Amino acid sequence: AIDVYGPISDNAGGIAEMVELPSQVRDKTDALDAAGNTTAAIGKGFAIGSAALVSLALFGAFVTRVSADQTTGKLSAGVNLLSPVVFAFIVFGAMIPYWFSALTMRSVGEAANAMVKEVARQWAEIPGLSDSAGLDFHERQEWRSSGKQLVKPDYQTCISIATKASLKEMIPPGILVILSPILVGTFFGVEAVAGLLTGAVASSIQLAISMSNTGGAWDNAKKYTEKGELNGWMAFRGGGKDMTEEQFLKQAADNNGNKCMSQKAKYGSTGKSDPVPIKDWLADVEKADPAKYNKIMNGDEGIETTDGRMCIYAGKKSQIHAAAVVGDTVGDPLKDTSGPALNIVMKLMAIISVVFADFFMSINHGNGLLHTGDLSH
Repeated sequence: AIDVYGPISDNAGGIAEMVELPSQVRDKTDALDAAGNTTAAIGKGFAIGSAALVSLALFGAFVTRVSADQTTGKLSAGVNLLSPVVFAFIVFGAMIPYWFSALTMRSVGEAANAMVKEVARQWAEIPGLSDSAGLDFHERQEWRSSGKQLVKPDYQTCISIATKASLKEMIPPGILVILSPILVGTFFGVEAVAGLLTGAVASSIQLAISMSNTGGAWDNAKKYTEKGELNGWMAFRGGGKDMTEEQFLKQAADNNGNKCMSQKAKYGSTGKSDPVPIKDWLADVEKADPAKYNKIMNGDEGIETTDGRMCIYAGKKSQIHAAAVVGDTVGDPLKDTSGPALNIVMKLMAIISVVFADFFMSINHGNGLLHTGDLSH
């Protein structure tokens, strides 16, 4: 239940955009999705714990299996961490999850770049797309009422890019996870495999937990900014100067998102003196005083609202929002790709080791082709 909560809310927001519902609907689904990121992190914690226990059980099965082929049963008492080969491969095994995560993160970035290039191509080559694609709900309605046709992009090509990348880009990480225990067991023996699994499992657990929580936090940080909690759309600034902090906080909690856009800036443009909605005020300043507009967007200059409060704009097009988007760009593959995939890394490396245990023991009595182990038959 806690795993599917977030994706359902996120998909609901996507559907709301595709069917061109008012932006207020998206505000509500974003709030639900932010809560879903938190519940998903909890669910991923359960999954990580489960994968760790399964990997531990498979590791025990591996040690038991290779010990059964020994007359002395040296490994039956456990793995000796003071053994040079074991310690060396604990360190190497701890590097595997980082290597795997680097490959998956790079793959997501390359696929995203291919998608951006395709969108740019369509933007440049499909007539009329650049005029209608950036319109919001109300502008689309005005566009239609005037008899103009909305140009639709080529969705199929974008879907094809994502699908092909998801299959092709997972080949190197898959090879890394599958071949690591096989090559280590073949050349260095079962003691090395035991160290490899120990390091990989320990490293995967802490890295998976870190990625799941970090990715969700960065995603929510972007939503927090866009919602107006960081003055992104100017959290409630109405009322007079005699408003108490408690009254202000209550009003701010009740007025956010699109509602914030209806709040008033203290001064209008250079040609007006009456308070105007902040969205209109910013659009007017962009035309009348580009230098001032850039300072506001960069956070170098604040905006004074009707109640005399000075606040820094942190909404879309601002540097603060851009920084939040960068964090979300990194956070999404962390929580949705690399983090969950580490659960597979733990279990797959362990099960491969169990399956090939007899093969490893057949090579120099489990000491590997290089005879680095210290096992006797």
